[in-house]
Amino acid sequence: MTSKEFERVVFTELAGEPGPVPAGLFTLDLDLGVGRFQYGRRYLQRANAIPLDPVNLPLTGAEYLTRKNHGIFGVIGDVLPDSWGRYILAKERNVPFGALRDYEFIDLASTQTVGALSFGATPDQPTSKAREAVSLAELGEVARLFERAMAEEPLPPEILYLLRQGTSLGGAQPKCPVNIDGEAWIAKFASSKTVVKYPAIEFATMTLAAKSGIRVPEIRLEVVGGRAVFLIKRFDRVAGARIPFLSAMAVSDLDVDELEQASYPELAGRMRKFVENVQMEQHELFRRMAFNMHVRNEDDHPRNHGFIYRNGWSLSPAFDILPMPARAGSATFHLALQVGDFGSEASLQNLLSRHERFSLTRKEAMTIILEVRDSLTNWEQEMRRAGVSRPDLESIRWSFAGFRR
Repeated sequence: MTSKEFERVVFTELAGEPGPVPAGLFTLDLDLGVGRFQYGRRYLQRANAIPLDPVNLPLTGAEYLTRKNHGIFGVIGDVLPDSWGRYILAKERNVPFGALRDYEFIDLASTQTVGALSFGATPDQPTSKAREAVSLAELGEVARLFERAMAEEPLPPEILYLLRQGTSLGGAQPKCPVNIDGEAWIAKFASSKTVVKYPAIEFATMTLAAKSGIRVPEIRLEVVGGRAVFLIKRFDRVAGARIPFLSAMAVSDLDVDELEQASYPELAGRMRKFVENVQMEQHELFRRMAFNMHVRNEDDHPRNHGFIYRNGWSLSPAFDILPMPARAGSATFHLALQVGDFGSEASLQNLLSRHERFSLTRKEAMTIILEVRDSLTNWEQEMRRAGVSRPDLESIRWSFAGFRR
């Protein structure tokens, strides 16, 4: 390895193995921004080996190259922190936000990161840091610390260390891993930088998603120290084991500058290459697209869709579904992902325009849409049951008023 290259062994966890196993070698040319990955010979010989990315990194002896995302393969990019994590890590190092380069976060990834990957300098063992989850009893203190961090107060190292526990979980909002009765959960807190307080809204919206027939993880809403905290059970952890995860952004092989190309129909097509029970999963994806449109979830970007591996790949349970506030009278809006013949426009015509890509007849697609609509009839009561405040309720009322037909 030269001084112009960054090189790390990529580890993953496999069924029946007591710990992480080396899967292959990732090398990044820091000058050219070209990433290379090659599976190890011993990994390829394993009977239980699975591809880190079945679409873009299939199990072969070939060397794979990418120039996208500064040379970071999508499945590796999935474990890197988003804005909240980067903010805390920069604060911990007393450097400006954005000063750390993407590849530097690989060495800062912890075992709390999504999915099953970890990294090391040698094939002996990963050096990814083990991070402890907090308990329910500690959530009140963690929430107060988050507020101090968002207020940009100087924080001592021991506080930054605690906040660091959630930096590998992704997302723009403050969160941290929580241990509840020996099981892994994620706690999501309200941000002091937003007028609308989202934990109760997200809980109610996810409850509505479940009622519409969408697979969602187990969820809870706790009030800790007068603050609502949304809790979601991790679907990438089972009995302490880390479950492989792959985002739709990774599957679609998208660069951060290509996000406008992300598409539900294209994703449904790619699912044919690697997903078990693909028609059932395509129907599920269509239902999620319809639900996002009906609740004005404009943040349905490709990192907010994913796949998990449990004896085969399937859509992960849905996550990060939130209605965006809308002014009364708002008409046309757009999702983050392309929907159909009319781009990302939220309209019934657009929703139905590519139904065949989801292995649905037009009649079957319309049945799903009507089921979603029916499930939202009592959306306001669900929000009130979750304790959503009147101002917050009014801010999203038009989001549920129905998109342009």
